[in-house]
Amino acid sequence: MNFKETNLNSGKGPTIVEVVNWISNNKNLSCTFDEMLQWIVEGSPIQDIDNETQFCDSQVLKEVIAAKAMYDTLDLKKLYQARHRANAFETIGSVFFMNRAALKMANIDAATNFMFTNIDQSPEHHVPFGPYYFADVCAGPGGFSEYVLWRKKWLFKGFGFTLKAVHDFELNRSRCVSPVTFNAQYGFYKDGDIFKLENITSFAKNVKHETDGFGVHFMMSDGAFSVEGKENLQEILSKQIYLCQCLTALEIVRNNGHFVTKVFDLFTPFSVGLVYLMYKCFQKVTILKPNASRPANAERYLICYGLQQSEQTELIKNYLTHIAAKLWQIRCIDRNNTIDVNEIVPLNLLKADEDFCSYIMESNNRIGKQQSAALRNLEQYYHNPELNYPTQQEQVRLQCLKYWKIPESLQVFKAKFTTDNLLALVTFKTELMNNQEHTIEVLDELKTFLRSSSDSNTWCYVLSGCNCNFYAALDDSNVCRLQQSKWVKVKKLKLIAGTVLLGEMIKEKIVEDNGRKTIKQSLHVIDALRLGHKSLINLSFSKRMENIKIFCQAANHESRLNHVRIRAKSKIEMLAPPMLDEDSCFNLPILGYKSRRESYQVNSVLFLNSNKDLVFHESFTLQQRVLLSKIAAHENDEGIKKLAFNLIVNTIKDSR
Repeated sequence: MNFKETNLNSGKGPTIVEVVNWISNNKNLSCTFDEMLQWIVEGSPIQDIDNETQFCDSQVLKEVIAAKAMYDTLDLKKLYQARHRANAFETIGSVFFMNRAALKMANIDAATNFMFTNIDQSPEHHVPFGPYYFADVCAGPGGFSEYVLWRKKWLFKGFGFTLKAVHDFELNRSRCVSPVTFNAQYGFYKDGDIFKLENITSFAKNVKHETDGFGVHFMMSDGAFSVEGKENLQEILSKQIYLCQCLTALEIVRNNGHFVTKVFDLFTPFSVGLVYLMYKCFQKVTILKPNASRPANAERYLICYGLQQSEQTELIKNYLTHIAAKLWQIRCIDRNNTIDVNEIVPLNLLKADEDFCSYIMESNNRIGKQQSAALRNLEQYYHNPELNYPTQQEQVRLQCLKYWKIPESLQVFKAKFTTDNLLALVTFKTELMNNQEHTIEVLDELKTFLRSSSDSNTWCYVLSGCNCNFYAALDDSNVCRLQQSKWVKVKKLKLIAGTVLLGEMIKEKIVEDNGRKTIKQSLHVIDALRLGHKSLINLSFSKRMENIKIFCQAANHESRLNHVRIRAKSKIEMLAPPMLDEDSCFNLPILGYKSRRESYQVNSVLFLNSNKDLVFHESFTLQQRVLLSKIAAHENDEGIKKLAFNLIVNTIKDSR
């Protein structure tokens, strides 16, 4: 798939729109796992890459090595100054994002026709309800995720996995996105070390649980570490992080999902073999050196389109797991660095796929030539401080941002509200919020209400455990609840700034798989005026419910053990007596990783008018609450809520 160049490339100057060349996988492997184990070649660690010419022209490799050698003699401070003048794309910077990584992902996304952030529009993935899921691995402080969440808001939910502490995610620093729908995790050992298989397994298990078993729609990874003084060995030193990121993708990406990961040189059989195996798992792959990546470095990105969940992919995943375990064992035992895994796919098998080998050779030669030319060019700028790039860098910056669909600046950054201006924004009067809801305490009153209703079929029912309250998010971690005309801060509840919703705080009873019983606080969202950036004021009841369902799935993270859960309140079209057990408890859909049963005690039934044309204000003023304990008391069965519930059900049936 080649994307045609637009008028952004017209005239002189650097090419703005990259041509993306894909190679498609048209033939499966024919081997067993035991046969694959025989592919592994161990030996002494490679100490130089001078002779790694199986997949690159020897002259190109020689020029890259010679050009890199200048780093050994040049002053780094002066080199950085020269880089600013020598790179046509340098002034793009980070715009309004935390760092340049966000712009790299924007560039990759645009170059591939927005295959990542527009995955919700693809026929394979489009569904009426979201959210859409992504993972960001080895990518602190989170520039990739910041870009995705900026473009898609809470319609996308992210899972992060990276080294804790120094290289951690810091999305709370972002000026343009909310971190509420992004959840950083650190695996079994809680350190975020992707080299440990138990961490990958734990992360994959949690991701699968929160994505209904399907996995994420796409995964991004950007792992790297300092190789100062060993630039020529960057590819060899990075092989373990290459492999573990690819393995994680095969563990968590859903069928037809995508994957992008940073790699460096691809000269050695190990690296080429890994790319080959990923190529066999996806519909097609490409290797792209985006403009946002500095031309003088070896960085490039392997982009994989459309995972094919098949026996072959499962076989390759198991094989990569075995290699990851072997690399970890070597790392732990071989303190003197005397042994390494040098090949994982036989050279004769790689060479037999002529299309693949030609693709790798062409990519390495093209990017290698670009890199050596950029390094030589940088050297000229280093020695000539008066030299400036011949094309206006500002013009290049503006053209790139236009192509990537990134504004030059944001007029409004991440908002912070007061309760007054937030309520003014949603045009809802506080006095209406403070109105006492109408309650029905006598069965005859319920019968009268149902008889007076023009159409009893327009009502849906909510089983309630307490009184409803309005909640307002002033910023991501400052959420208030309206109680007796006063806004009171709610601890351990995270909502996206700008959210105003109607809900109730429930104590959910959890029975874990091992029989242990616990209590968790959960916010059950009944209706909403605004969810983050999105106003629901003029949406119909059904549309509001759709948005609430997506929002709650995106904002709830089961791995945040000490935080309040968030779930959409179950709206029931037809009540039935078996809904409550002997303790008047209603069973909920399972959210927890280890839960066998989740329930809460019901004390009332809330009637909501689900007429599709009703906006929030109308639905809110029409709602009716039927109190089970009061009904039971009037029927001379005080405290027997289940009997009262059955009476309500029969009354509704009679009215229809």
